Amino acid sequence: MSPKFSVQDLEALTALTAEQIGGMGYETAMARLEQVVEALEQEGTPLQMGLKLYEVGSALSKRCGAVLDATEARMVQIRGDLENRKEEPFDPGKDGR
Repeated sequence: MSPKFSVQDLEALTALTAEQIGGMGYETAMARLEQVVEALEQEGTPLQMGLKLYEVGSALSKRCGAVLDATEARMVQIRGDLENRKEEPFDPGKDGR
């Protein structure tokens, strides 16, 4: 069975910088993380390449967590804004056109 990831594919994954990862959205970071996991599970991945992949995978995992945390915080804020909203009577002078 031939490897799914070529040496060039592995090098491209390990070349991801912290800045690139930090700028990724959740879906992109998760897709790259899935690729890293598949590459780590692939037989024949050299040890040093595996270590680099693990480092990149860890950074991608942290990025996904940070995006999810920020999303959750925003949802809590929105929910709080909705729950704390005061109902005021309609004022045609202020609200009308």
